[in-house]
Amino acid sequence: MLNWERVTVLIGKEWLELRRSRGLLLSICLPPLLLPILALGLIFAMGLVSDPDTADIPAAAIDPALATLGLEALAQVIFGRQFAVLFLLLPMVIPNVLASYSIVGEKNRRTLEPLLAAPISVGELLLGKVLAAIIPGIALTWLCAVIFAAGLALVAIDPVVPRLVLHPGWLALLLLASPLLALIAVALTVMVSARVSDPRSAQQIAGVLIVPVMLLFFGQMLGLFVLDPAVALLFSLVLAVVAVGSLWLATRVFQRETILTRWR
Repeated sequence: MLNWERVTVLIGKEWLELRRSRGLLLSICLPPLLLPILALGLIFAMGLVSDPDTADIPAAAIDPALATLGLEALAQVIFGRQFAVLFLLLPMVIPNVLASYSIVGEKNRRTLEPLLAAPISVGELLLGKVLAAIIPGIALTWLCAVIFAAGLALVAIDPVVPRLVLHPGWLALLLLASPLLALIAVALTVMVSARVSDPRSAQQIAGVLIVPVMLLFFGQMLGLFVLDPAVALLFSLVLAVVAVGSLWLATRVFQRETILTRWR
């Protein structure tokens, strides 16, 4: 049975080490915060120009809700929806970086073995490290999304733009898919960390996880589907299955005997 007091102590230890590493802290906080600022700047620019070709974009033709919009407002909605999908990259990249430095760092410093000698089970150790990486990633993702939503209300040329960009499908993805993507990223990082000794090598696994997000990005842009709650729930369901499988594999790799004999 898990001892949550031990898990929370381990999470506190991980976050204390993160606060001490100011370079790492800045590298995971500043780039994500630039995403909503960049997105809002481009969306604002879209509202200043009128391009007749905007109405011919497949994403505009497939959604009846966009039929009555002016060209500037239509451009803001289309580009706003595309940028909104990119927020799903954050819960993969941030936990991936944190987990890789945490696990590979312990591996390189030879501090995992003493940690295993402490009165903590491998399950509690794995859970503590996973949560220590996932919680900041999700929190920062949601913070950036709030900044984006607040700023969108200021730069929108039409009051209907924020409602069409921040639609229920996107909110469902943000609430459901973000934690699942973070969980998959960390689980894969644990598995890769068993084979590598460089945190940057472990971080490359995030490149694989970009694929499903890009499928949403280009599928929406090409008019293959409207990102409604049904699509968001289906996508999240697939991610949930992948997350369960990834966690199972990670627990098989993150075993006491494996750490002591192979993580060298």
